[in-house]
Amino acid sequence: MSCILLCVFFLLACCKQSAPPAPDRQISEPQIIQTEQFDGEILQIAEDAQRTLPIFFRHLTRPDPKEDRFCVKYPFRADDQSGIVMEQIWLTGIHFRDGEYYGILSVTPMYLSGMKKGDTVVFNADSITDWMYVRNEKIVGGRSIKYLLEKIPENERSEEQRTMLEMFEEKY
Repeated sequence: MSCILLCVFFLLACCKQSAPPAPDRQISEPQIIQTEQFDGEILQIAEDAQRTLPIFFRHLTRPDPKEDRFCVKYPFRADDQSGIVMEQIWLTGIHFRDGEYYGILSVTPMYLSGMKKGDTVVFNADSITDWMYVRNEKIVGGRSIKYLLEKIPENERSEEQRTMLEMFEEKY
């Protein structure tokens, strides 16, 4: 079966480009997780992300002073020889200019030749598969991250993973 590579980019590395994280805040390394291409829950999360995208953009364009670290997850077609169909990458520094959306790659892709962390890419908002931001140190959105963390058996979760699960806020 074909797989989709999901780059679960942990929250604290998902910062607005213009505002670096506080010095006392630990930056996590990304975790790579492969899932089946047709994981029903992941597909539902992507549909919900599209349905609620206006909420994300409303907060992105007029953030509350306690809201930051706006990110979207975007699928890129993987290299033909990679053996996977898509690699999904979290994009930061989201902005709209001259009729197009732009974001910055949060990690160096594993299966996308010629792209690296920090590259600015143009993306289509209609293909976003998840979104998130932080409000009052709680994660809003990011449902794919929460889902994948919950799939890890409790006794195998790291302390960081347990802490992150506690940070999710259910309301937008």
